[in-house]
Amino acid sequence: MSSGPERNVLGLFGAFVACSVVMGLLGAGLMLPVVGASGVGAKKSVDVFAKLPSNLEQPPLSQGSTVLDKKGKVLASFYEENREVVPLSKISPNMQNAVVAIEDARFYEHGGFDSKGLVRAFVTNKVNGATEQGASTLTQQYVKNVLVETAYVNNDKQGIEDARAQNYGRKLKEIRYAVALEKQLTKPEILERYLNIIWFGGKIYGVEAAAHFYYDTTAAKLTLQQAAMLAGMIQAPAQWDPVDHQDDAAQRRNIVLRRMLDLKMIDQATYETTREQSLGAKEHPVPNGCANAGYSAYFCDYVKRTIEQNDAFKALGATQDDRANALLRGGYTIKTTLDPKVQKAAWNSVSRTIKPSDKSKVRTAAVTVEPGTGNIIAMAQNTTYNGKGPGTGVFLNYSVDRKDGGSAGFQTGSTFKPYTLLAWLKAGHTLNDTVDASTGTRSFSSFKACGKPLVGGSYTYSNAGDSGSKGGGMSVWNATANSVNKAYVSMEQKLDICDIAKGAEALGVHQAIPTGDCQPKGETSEDIPTCYPSLTLGVINISPLTQATAYAAFAAEGEYCKARAVASIEDRDGNDVSVPGKSCKQAMDKDVADGMALGLSRVLTNGTAARVGPLPGGRPASGKTGTTNNSIATWFVGFTPQLATAVWVGRPNHDGEPTSLNGRTINGTYYGSVYGATLAAPIWKKIMEPALKGKKVEKFDQPPSSMIGHYTPPKQEGDDKKKTNDGPGNNGNGNGAGGIVDPNR
Repeated sequence: MSSGPERNVLGLFGAFVACSVVMGLLGAGLMLPVVGASGVGAKKSVDVFAKLPSNLEQPPLSQGSTVLDKKGKVLASFYEENREVVPLSKISPNMQNAVVAIEDARFYEHGGFDSKGLVRAFVTNKVNGATEQGASTLTQQYVKNVLVETAYVNNDKQGIEDARAQNYGRKLKEIRYAVALEKQLTKPEILERYLNIIWFGGKIYGVEAAAHFYYDTTAAKLTLQQAAMLAGMIQAPAQWDPVDHQDDAAQRRNIVLRRMLDLKMIDQATYETTREQSLGAKEHPVPNGCANAGYSAYFCDYVKRTIEQNDAFKALGATQDDRANALLRGGYTIKTTLDPKVQKAAWNSVSRTIKPSDKSKVRTAAVTVEPGTGNIIAMAQNTTYNGKGPGTGVFLNYSVDRKDGGSAGFQTGSTFKPYTLLAWLKAGHTLNDTVDASTGTRSFSSFKACGKPLVGGSYTYSNAGDSGSKGGGMSVWNATANSVNKAYVSMEQKLDICDIAKGAEALGVHQAIPTGDCQPKGETSEDIPTCYPSLTLGVINISPLTQATAYAAFAAEGEYCKARAVASIEDRDGNDVSVPGKSCKQAMDKDVADGMALGLSRVLTNGTAARVGPLPGGRPASGKTGTTNNSIATWFVGFTPQLATAVWVGRPNHDGEPTSLNGRTINGTYYGSVYGATLAAPIWKKIMEPALKGKKVEKFDQPPSSMIGHYTPPKQEGDDKKKTNDGPGNNGNGNGAGGIVDPNR
């Protein structure tokens, strides 16, 4: 190694001049004088060389990010470069020696630039046509890789091009950086960084990832044969790939072993034995992306989109592109809220009730949210995300909004009625108040929104099977259990539609895509439209996640918590990264929430889902069925104090309008009519039972008697003691707002 900085530079540049003379080329845009290194021209060139930038920016190497469930199990990895940075102490001496032997035998002697190596490489490669030796030292190679890596991290296309340009200007710049770097770092430090940055083909970077990929081992355990093989790949990973080009790779490995023998790193016997060994390389790829997350893929996709699109994750980057890049290169560990036990129950329920390969093409999605935290603990649907199985090609996440990778949402049917019940109780009415369940036509002007009458003609609607049309009235409690449309329209007429919308919006309810409904011309909004008297019957499109999160507030004594999928994030050094925490607010009084839980409690016992029945073990549960006109969408949304789950079943047609579930054979069973209690409610129960197994049986608090009230039967009770008939109905939809019916099955 040179004794001083000046001598170092002169020696390096002298060799460069010598090579330039031989090749008759220009270096770095300067005509290099054909004189000795000690001449005046060379001195000027050295001055120019010394003025080149020498402070090499060395950002952290790209490392993939890992997504975990709440128990710490890996769901997926995201990476642009599959790399795991390890210290030199965890890299086999075999690998260290093999790389030095084949790439830079004088590594421990030169000062970053090897003049002898440059001349020798020129003569060997250009004159004899060989490709065994390169002109760059390990330090120079490291510099080049750092420049390329930095440009990639910064999305600097010109920088990438410059770092790879085949000219002597780039070479001169590398030499300058290399010389400076040798003064800043020790040889072991340079070798460690080199072995962690180098490319081994595909998206495999660094010796640790290469050891895993080709040999399913670690860098620390690499044998001599394996190390020689990997070291031989560095110059041309595709050409010497040990899986695709075994013969060429074996020849290249033997060249490395011969070089190690010549340098006395191994003896003759070891050389002879090792060169006869088989390569033994096989691919062991690390799954990349959500397609490899199995039945948790849709949740994984939601997590990824949430981080990228939400400015609350600005700790990972200021823009969406920055955060996407951070996931691929930042080396983050993302712990999510997903509970593997509940997720498995959700997948088993949706995929066994309606198989992904079922010829009916009926789809179902289920989301489970934890009351009091908003944590999403399960999200599943009966389709295959990765395109490798039956029911494939569905990348839409039916559980979430369009902006989060979902569909346009689905009409909710009578699962929207609880928001009307909420406004009813908040207005001081009771569960046992008597409401008219007979009238089937009302004028628009008899409804008000924000204190003003609605504008329009008449609004005609009916109950399922026209139940309730012959009697005078029924209790709100019975109307809820049996999902009587006429009773709920009567309730809506006594309220302000804006109050219904505000109460729902306080629970995060919104449309899955912005629409122009009830908006000024040319404007769109996700807000709940308030110009339709049919609102209470579920005419707007909402996602299952929105429904589960809203109902969770009824279970949490009125506390609404925003849906949350990311629990924590750590950087590559194990430091916590700022992420949005639990975000909750009291959306209704506790007494009102208790009244909601009680008001929805009869659905599973003697209401529309009675055939499904309550949860076992005396565990209290409340919920609501929902069925749209012609059974295009069916629902069940239900909750206990610990969990809230929304289930949707439908048959979406992404090339046109969704189609009816009626008159189809689904999973081997023919259904003339499909309602919320037919498939959605059983799916819900099959999720909740195993999800709650082992958990303490918790009960809802009883609301004050003033909220329950006392039911006084009307003079003609009519059908208030009957269950709604098992048949479809319609509400005439008046102005085309859409009519929703919820039969009892």
